[in-house]
Amino acid sequence: MKTLCICLLIALLALPAAAETAGPLARYALSDGAAVEMDLDGDGDLETLTFRVAGSDMDGDEHAGIVVEDGGEATGWNSEALFYPSAYATDLDGDGTVEIFVCGDWASADYATYCLHWDGSTFTPLPFANASRGDDSGDYLYYGYGYVQAIEDGLLTLCGSQDVLGTYFGTRVFALQNDVFEFADDGLWRFPIDEYSWQRALVPTRDIAATFVENGVETEGVIPAGTAFVITASDKTSVVWFQTEDGREGFFPIAPDESRGWGSTVGGVSEDELFAMVPYAD
Repeated sequence: MKTLCICLLIALLALPAAAETAGPLARYALSDGAAVEMDLDGDGDLETLTFRVAGSDMDGDEHAGIVVEDGGEATGWNSEALFYPSAYATDLDGDGTVEIFVCGDWASADYATYCLHWDGSTFTPLPFANASRGDDSGDYLYYGYGYVQAIEDGLLTLCGSQDVLGTYFGTRVFALQNDVFEFADDGLWRFPIDEYSWQRALVPTRDIAATFVENGVETEGVIPAGTAFVITASDKTSVVWFQTEDGREGFFPIAPDESRGWGSTVGGVSEDELFAMVPYAD
């Protein structure tokens, strides 16, 4: 079996999350232990909101805590085990109620984001359309899969590891509609190319029939055997977008590998047969 599962890949995948609060997200970030005053429920009165990191990553019980002081009473909410948690607060959809986001790593670069509403006496968790790493065709979840990458223009972008011809960090965009986070994009996970991408490039052992796209014009062709490329987008079940090492872009169809019960086929060929190495993380 040529699939490569290495701990180093997990470490590379986890790197993007660490830098997020240093950029545009900083305006929404809550600091550990620092109380802020906000009108959380739109009643015209200020509540006191505090985010805390509790437990220990060494002991395996690190988690996030949220406390709201409202009318002289304090009410708390605690996450399940969540490593390196962070939190943000903003009125995403402009309806007067603040969304409180808490995100962190469950383990092995599997991130989750929780969103809470405060109604004056209790916390209400908001559901997310299913964007999980495995089968994402199921029901809504009580969390969003991935960490908060961006909050802008009334939209929330989450970034989480996905498995399609390897494991990569991919983004999906959500909008809050009637207190439910729905997808607000074209149905593709976007996998940005970074300085580590080419270390995980795919190299086919035979030609792959593909559609190349340049300036909006589609041309049928092949990715020649031995040509390195990286995945830039996918719906994880039927199509993969790519960029070759010489900058050409396009897409080709994939299908679930029914005979193995996991992974993909390309042109009817199992990914393990088609590529010299497939960079999956455990």
